[in-house]
Amino acid sequence: MALFGSKAYNRNELFRQGDQFRSRGRNKKAIKEFEKILAVDPKDIDVHAKLAPLYLKVGRAAEAKASLNLVIDEYHRKGFTEKEIAMLKIILKVDTHDLKTYFQLVNLYIQKGLKSDALKTLGDGRRAFRKKKFLKEAIAIERRILTIEPEDLRAQVSLVKRLWKSGENKEASERLIQMESQWASRRNRKYWRKTRWLLFRQSHSLSAFLGYLSAFFSKPAPYRPQERQRFIS
Repeated sequence: MALFGSKAYNRNELFRQGDQFRSRGRNKKAIKEFEKILAVDPKDIDVHAKLAPLYLKVGRAAEAKASLNLVIDEYHRKGFTEKEIAMLKIILKVDTHDLKTYFQLVNLYIQKGLKSDALKTLGDGRRAFRKKKFLKEAIAIERRILTIEPEDLRAQVSLVKRLWKSGENKEASERLIQMESQWASRRNRKYWRKTRWLLFRQSHSLSAFLGYLSAFFSKPAPYRPQERQRFIS
């Protein structure tokens, strides 16, 4: 292509000029220089890595996300985990409702043994999907939290409530029965009582209400198998 002359030389020169404009805060100028390289090589990963933050700064979110996804795929292929994590974080700044990206980031944190970072990321996802229209995504977030922290009461309760809202009453009931048994076996009276209250809310039966009241006066003990069947709808 005549505009670029020797491809290798011009690529390096255009990259240098783009980076120079970027460092001076001249974002639109920098973008123009980097885009000249992409006109020749649309998959130049180093250029996409430079362009993504610049696109964000000038409000071109769709282009930013497209560039980031190309960079992430390449970093993943090469095993550049730290760089992949950094790019995934940027995507979540572009699109806070990208469920796939939350899970990609969480999986990388778990692989690196960074459990607290994984849970923090899922906490961010919980806040992002708190509105009713994101019920499916909210359920997925709570399920993922429980794969990391099976005894997280907040996630347990949140998942059950969202399952109710989505009409998945049978699974909600089964989970509550498991929780009731779990907290009784742990001798955790507070959580056991909370679970019995939720079982009453779910069934609205007199026996469930009496079971809840009894939790104030007796030691934690799970419902017997025949009693549990009352709650499975």
